[in-house]
Amino acid sequence: MKKIIPVILLSSILLTLPHGSNGTVHAESLPAGNVSFLYFNDGHEINPVVDKLGTRGGVARIKTLIDRIQGDKIIAFGGDLGGGTLFGGVFKGFPMVEAFNQIPIDLANFGQHDFDAGTANTLELVKASKFTWVSSNLTGKDGKPFGNVPQYKVYEKQGIRIGVISLTTAMDTTTQDDNVHQSDVIESAKATVEKLKQEQKPDLIVALTQESVQEDKLLLQAVPDIRVIFTEEEAEEKSFVYDFDGSGKRYIFSPQGNMGSIIRLHVSKAADGQLILGNEILKVDETVQEDDKLAALAKDYQSKLDQELNKTIAISENDLIYGDNHESRYQETAIGDLIADAYKDYYKTDIAVANGGGIRASSTKGNFTLKDAKSILPFGNKIVVAEVTGDMVAAALETSVSAVDKLAGGFLQVSAGTSYSYDTTKPVGQRVENVTINGQPLNKQQVYKLALSNYMYTGGDKYTMFGDAKTLVGANEALTDVELLVAYAKKFETIQAKAEGRIHVKGFVDIAPDHWAAKEIYQLSNKGIIGGVDNVRYAPTQLVTHGEVTDFLAKALNVDQMTVEKAIGLVGSEPKSPFTREEMALTMKWIYETKTGKQLTSTEVSPFSDDAQITAIAKPAVSSLAKAGLLSGRPDNLFAPKEAATRAEVAHVISSLLNQ
Repeated sequence: MKKIIPVILLSSILLTLPHGSNGTVHAESLPAGNVSFLYFNDGHEINPVVDKLGTRGGVARIKTLIDRIQGDKIIAFGGDLGGGTLFGGVFKGFPMVEAFNQIPIDLANFGQHDFDAGTANTLELVKASKFTWVSSNLTGKDGKPFGNVPQYKVYEKQGIRIGVISLTTAMDTTTQDDNVHQSDVIESAKATVEKLKQEQKPDLIVALTQESVQEDKLLLQAVPDIRVIFTEEEAEEKSFVYDFDGSGKRYIFSPQGNMGSIIRLHVSKAADGQLILGNEILKVDETVQEDDKLAALAKDYQSKLDQELNKTIAISENDLIYGDNHESRYQETAIGDLIADAYKDYYKTDIAVANGGGIRASSTKGNFTLKDAKSILPFGNKIVVAEVTGDMVAAALETSVSAVDKLAGGFLQVSAGTSYSYDTTKPVGQRVENVTINGQPLNKQQVYKLALSNYMYTGGDKYTMFGDAKTLVGANEALTDVELLVAYAKKFETIQAKAEGRIHVKGFVDIAPDHWAAKEIYQLSNKGIIGGVDNVRYAPTQLVTHGEVTDFLAKALNVDQMTVEKAIGLVGSEPKSPFTREEMALTMKWIYETKTGKQLTSTEVSPFSDDAQITAIAKPAVSSLAKAGLLSGRPDNLFAPKEAATRAEVAHVISSLLNQ
């Protein structure tokens, strides 16, 4: 496992931040001849995003921060400026290009959402851009770089030659056509880097990527000449800096989503010609004053959006909830039923399905507007119709539930007349049971008429089972998902959608059979000791409180809660305060010794690298449990004594000790 170090390295000064920085870090002093490489990504919204995570992003604040940076700079956008949200779905990326032209930025990578409106639209975005798009692994029909964009770009500033390559993945999750092809990332990177070295001899090679950090680590291993990767967001509320090998010479940078931060890479040369790399995170939040001109541009587009969309098309009798926990990606929802029913009603099919990942927003009861419809379905996917066998339907449903623990977008909401259940404790491919269509058990040899998105029909989200299906309504003549939803709402004028029991879930959707604590979690759940946070979720990484642990232990040991509180030293503690890992160790020791009648023997120090952070009262428990093989730490041999324990950790501890 590579070391995750959220640090800012400035010359020889090491400044430490918490994991995933929330703060702005400023350089105290910079070497002469410094060049700033500024990077941000995920530009779905021209205005700031305001939600439960706070305020972040907005092109007007991006420009203010960029303008504050003095000296030579290179400004790069990492991708995704069209699609994915209501704003992107309506304007298809053009307002963002207009704003980026005014900032101005220097170059951009493609994200898969930049293809949501089709390759023709993407080519128009490229044409409208005054900055340079770069792609090292996307090609057109002719095998040349998509849109004839360069495979790399070189900038020379302060005598430093910086080469930039760009790599895009997940093209199977956007609109599919034959005009763009995604080549292997690592092989493309190797070929482009070799060409870049031979033709330009850069001092530093930077990669802009649209992939996970784990994939970025593999890329750095495979292509040693790449020293810096700027990748896509890992979180909406945090930025991440990874020192790849602990040397301070190779980095992976991941800014906040929705343009919530800018990563600033400082590049300079030492007297001996060696490059010095430093970095800082610039938060794009409400503390940053907006640039007047770009704020006016954003306001103008918002006004256009409001005028177009604030038209009532129906009255909804209920809230249509997408869900804070992405419920449409693992269970039936009223909003999912409504969408699937809209497809079935228009095309008069036997069954219609809607992938939960395509549902992106909720709407409240009352006036249901065009804005609501487009917020719910911002991608504009074409809904096609095909004749499929029952066997294909069964395979599709198995694919639907194969990755619910990861909140994968392929989970299928189904239309009226169709129902199924699935069991999360069973292996992938064997989870679906009791499938009915039109009220009758599924016949795997029968042919059914199915409505679904062209994205899934052509293999998106791993729906590869429809290769031999007969197309009845193809993408060229099909209507979009939002058009069908609007037509359905207008037809009935009143929306009465509610979850009808079409999908039944057995087990916890977030506990896969191979989860490290699955056995213990289900053991305690079946005994009524620890339940889920709702009917279908256990929330294994959710932190536990003193009150919850007291309740769990009282049930597990069949004693009253006061006995537990006295035994583990929680009398008078705030029930809602976090239960720390060293408190967990004290609890484990008490359970073990109470249940077995044996005394654990401790050592002077524990085997963990952060032993010094363990309090004196907890150290005997930690060391004795570790010595007995009953306690393990977290990655990098850390015990993390002051960090809160998770629901999975507590279940594992209680179950293991009850079995002693």
